[in-house]
Amino acid sequence: MSSCTVGPDHESPDVAELLEANWRQAPGSGLVEDERTELVGWWRRFGSAELDALATRLLQQNLSLREAAERVVAVRANVGATDAQRSPRLDGEGSAFRAGTGDESLNFQGPPPGTDVSVYSLGVAAGWELDLWGRVARLVENARAEVAIAEEDFRGVAVTLLAELAIAYVDATSLQHRLEIARRELATRERTLELTRSRLDAGTGTRVEWLAAQRELAAARARLPELEQARRLAENRIALLVGERPRDGLVVAAGELTLPEQVSRGVPADLLAHRTDVRGAERRLAAAVARIGAVEAERYPRIALNGSLALRTSEFDELFAGRSAVSYSIGPSLTVPLFDGARITSEVHFREARAREARIAFERTVLAAIGEVEAAATSLVKSRERLAQTEQAAAAAAEAARLERQLYEAGSVSLMLALDAERARLALDDASWSSRQAALVSTIDLYRALGGGFESAPPPAITDSSALER
Repeated sequence: MSSCTVGPDHESPDVAELLEANWRQAPGSGLVEDERTELVGWWRRFGSAELDALATRLLQQNLSLREAAERVVAVRANVGATDAQRSPRLDGEGSAFRAGTGDESLNFQGPPPGTDVSVYSLGVAAGWELDLWGRVARLVENARAEVAIAEEDFRGVAVTLLAELAIAYVDATSLQHRLEIARRELATRERTLELTRSRLDAGTGTRVEWLAAQRELAAARARLPELEQARRLAENRIALLVGERPRDGLVVAAGELTLPEQVSRGVPADLLAHRTDVRGAERRLAAAVARIGAVEAERYPRIALNGSLALRTSEFDELFAGRSAVSYSIGPSLTVPLFDGARITSEVHFREARAREARIAFERTVLAAIGEVEAAATSLVKSRERLAQTEQAAAAAAEAARLERQLYEAGSVSLMLALDAERARLALDDASWSSRQAALVSTIDLYRALGGGFESAPPPAITDSSALER
């Protein structure tokens, strides 16, 4: 009879219609689908040992990740507490009391009228509820699903944090290069101002040119605090992500990050294996289904085996001297629900509705995951297209600036024309770095949408695994 577990059994929903064979965004501009790129440690593909070291510190020190780890430990402990309901229970009992009745009292259960008596008792009581209909089994099934949910939430936090760290590092590195460009542009603007002033004093220039040079110089100076603030904020984000206070020297951000030549998305069905939110939603559905069976089992009789053994005496010294009276009881008990005001029926309907809700949420999560990958893939393709165009424009501007400088040195053109060409080159260099920053961020977003990095954060181990082995 112990195999008569009531309630529905969980079956993973079929979402084949949502997971078509191909993605909408056609392969190209860094996207491939014919081979699967390993998602573990994807940040190493950017070629920065510093970023790799920061990621390791994040996995060890981040407070949000440590908080999620404690939630995993807590729900694992709950499995053992729930499963213990299927085991026999043994309690030690002891009592001491004095009872008496007055001379004129009527007492049909205690001592005779006008007497007092002391009673000392020491014994054990045992009980075991037979889980005939699988009520506790369903509760254990639910508790184990809750463990899986907490583990997926833990991995999901790691995926998000690693992506945020990489984006903050990209921002800090790109802003450092853009600061260097802004400083060179500032120097060019200062030279231009000097030139326009000299021309104005010599009578070959106009005051309008001089004022325009002043305006452009002030604008170039105003860009420096803006870029410095953005870089400092990026460094602060990195510090908080690795679980440390913001400080100088925490991030060197030296060198240029490598933009991966290609990113493989695999096929949409891979999301079921790599997206932590999809796996967590499936486990939430399993937990909701298990709770239906736990409530259904309350409709059926409960059978328990109870027993007690006790030593009783009126003298405390005789309790351990072998002269106390022995009393015991043993036997089954039966509890049958007869009338509960439709409580169980209402609870079953409630749990069934929550299970349908969890199923819809699972399908919605799958669809949202597909949408995120499609959006990230589109962003990656377009950002790399913009990067290619800006790099081409920057290369042309650099060549034009070189030729203008040669012509100026040969006396063929004025210094003003050479400086204008240099300013145009620096402006396109800044646009190129900005486009490169966007391309790196869109690549990270695609890795995050694919669930990259979840295997780098295994759920915390517990010292006592007996709760999970039962």
